[in-house]
Amino acid sequence: MFFCVGGCFFCGCWTTPKDGSGFDDQAQYVEEGEPTIKPGLTLRVAVTASGAEAVQEGLKEVNANGEILMPLIGSVKCEGMTVVDLQEKIRTAYKDYYIEPQVTVGFVYAENAGMKSPWGSVLLMGEIGRPGPVNMSSTRDLTVTRALMLAGGVTALADKRNVRVTRREKDGSLKKFFVDIDKIGKEGRSDLDIALKPGDVVWVPESWY
Repeated sequence: MFFCVGGCFFCGCWTTPKDGSGFDDQAQYVEEGEPTIKPGLTLRVAVTASGAEAVQEGLKEVNANGEILMPLIGSVKCEGMTVVDLQEKIRTAYKDYYIEPQVTVGFVYAENAGMKSPWGSVLLMGEIGRPGPVNMSSTRDLTVTRALMLAGGVTALADKRNVRVTRREKDGSLKKFFVDIDKIGKEGRSDLDIALKPGDVVWVPESWY
């Protein structure tokens, strides 16, 4: 959906209301807790046995089917699992080949490297330098002002006093917050900044004057 909307924007067939309400429905509820494995994420997998490397450590990208490919045991379905769950699944599979294998699995993510973040993302739209998703880091301390900075800042036409955050709750309802980034910047009111959650949508409206 995002691709189609973005494509319409840049090719001149923009249909979303000027108040950005068309983007609110794109807010997604993301369960709190340890991130789960999804297609497009990158994992580092290491397997040892008897104190030595049994399978060469390597990076594994989760394919569209939610699987990674491992030597000897082939495709391993892992979508929806935590890294701890996957460690145990791989360890069990390698018991047919090694005595007491030990498996380590971890997420691999680097900012600004075009990688998908296991901790999710937020969607920024409106009067922004680079509209689109902004990834969460492992610290999950992304605020509105930080997200806007990562998205290239706001444009000269932006209404900086009425930046809207839309969040989907567990019951499916939408909650909206308004952030005055102008006051945050001019008066140092960091207490007015909002910590974002994965799945949030941030809309920067156009100023009317």
